[in-house]
Amino acid sequence: MRDQKRFLIYILLFLFLSFYSLDRVTMAVAGSSVAKEMGLSPVSLGYLFSSYLWLYAFVLLPAGAVTDRLGARRTSALAATFWSLCQALGGAATSIFTLLLTRLGLGLFESAANPCAHKAIREWTPRSERGLATAIWYAGTNAGPALGSPLVAWLITYYGWRSAFVVTGALGLIWVVVWLFVYQPPEKARWITETERRKILDERDAATAQESAPSIGYRGLLTTTPTMWGLALTQGCINYTSYFFLAWLPIFLQSSYHLSVLETGAYTALPFGLSAVLSVVLSGVADRVLSAEALHQGKRRYAVALGSLASALIVATPYVGSIGFAMVVLTISLTCNTFAQSMNFALVNDRLRTAGDVGRAYAFFTLGGISFGIVGPIVTGYLVNMLGDFKIALVLCGGLAVVAAILVTALTRRAMGEKVGALAAPVASVPAA
Repeated sequence: MRDQKRFLIYILLFLFLSFYSLDRVTMAVAGSSVAKEMGLSPVSLGYLFSSYLWLYAFVLLPAGAVTDRLGARRTSALAATFWSLCQALGGAATSIFTLLLTRLGLGLFESAANPCAHKAIREWTPRSERGLATAIWYAGTNAGPALGSPLVAWLITYYGWRSAFVVTGALGLIWVVVWLFVYQPPEKARWITETERRKILDERDAATAQESAPSIGYRGLLTTTPTMWGLALTQGCINYTSYFFLAWLPIFLQSSYHLSVLETGAYTALPFGLSAVLSVVLSGVADRVLSAEALHQGKRRYAVALGSLASALIVATPYVGSIGFAMVVLTISLTCNTFAQSMNFALVNDRLRTAGDVGRAYAFFTLGGISFGIVGPIVTGYLVNMLGDFKIALVLCGGLAVVAAILVTALTRRAMGEKVGALAAPVASVPAA
């Protein structure tokens, strides 16, 4: 482990996304309590679940450009500080309007999270380790709800739903202090060995002449190949199911199996916790199977497609009978969804040849993903309100997962920002896995 201290950065990024996701799922676990106190319908809850994504989507592209300019360290600290404060202020809300304002603030500052994380991954990760690093980071999206849902449920049961917002916001502020103390680019970090520093600098993408080429900006990313569009639309289709889990899983379990808030917290944690671990294992296997040449050619897209297709199993959930079998189906679906998303995040870096466009690429990619996330909780709310159950809502999740597999396979074959002369260049310049 002497020359693997870079995993500390991966762990910090994992915690970064864990607190980010915990802040989101707090509203889902507290949803029934908030609805009871404020007299909200399923449709109103759907809008409330979706609301933090409205400003998030609006400021994503500027946030990506700011991340490229300020760097991962400063932008991450600023973003996490202010979204944690907004989360804590949610505990002081006295109406749906004031709660809505805090959710909008949460989304405004969370918009920098994905560009920041992948700027850091680009700086710290050897190419052959990128899939694993991305999977560790992305496991936080499930670990946060897995570890936090029981805590949030316990706080709501014994101290009221407002306490859950205050405590989860405080956890984010603690992370900021640790991040500022630890994080520096590998060129400046004093806590790694020279051997590890050289490995990172030699094997990360910025070390190649092609990928140190000038930025191509948003215009170049979006007009030279269909790849950026394919990546973003794929992420949107996969994300639709992800946001069902984050926003509606607790209420789905309560309504389908008549669980208490405490029981719901425990059952919600189960698929999130298992999928966080299993998706990292699957991503590690994918990194071993895919050669350096295959990564350079973008063949990680097949891993995205397979994971997405397997996640469509969610459509079987209402038909398996007991909650035990439902947990098995939900865990498989969420694990494969998480694996597909982490591979798709890594595929963006695989397909991007200009290191100066990382923030912009991930901003547009995330915009595609959360565009579906914005409408997903609302559509689910309307479907449940009209039909009285979740069956059609789950069929929609499964159908979009199939569409994602088609999109990523067909539209991501060409690299972004690759010089014409580089198309025929040998892949020998890519470090071996």
